Amino acid sequence: MSENIPLYEIGLSKEDPTTELVMSKLYGALEKAKNVLSDIIEAKISVEHQNPEGSRTHYNATFTVITSKKRLIYTDEGWDILKIADELSRKLENELTSMIIIVKKKAYVKKTPINVIPKYSCSSSQKTNCSVMIVK
Repeated sequence: MSENIPLYEIGLSKEDPTTELVMSKLYGALEKAKNVLSDIIEAKISVEHQNPEGSRTHYNATFTVITSKKRLIYTDEGWDILKIADELSRKLENELTSMIIIVKKKAYVKKTPINVIPKYSCSSSQKTNCSVMIVK
């Protein structure tokens, strides 16, 4: 793509080697999203740590994608930040799939002709000989 989407990180350590992997996974998902959501302004990953000094660290992550029309927010938590990044990417891609289906349905509805025909083809005084017209 010709234009890079700004992706900000909050709460990830610069020295941690997994930070670069998380950012590359999320940036890859954003590049896929750019095909459907061409109006992405920026994205942000916010990670909160619980028990960082212990042997295991629990993560709460929020991935926010800001477009010109709406804000998409995805959250996940777990013990492995890479699995969380995969899950957040999958959630974004699933949202895009549903957006594509909705757009295709709207396009199909717009292409089908709708004929507006009055219910009765006769005046109210001749109701005994009236026929009902079916609206497509």
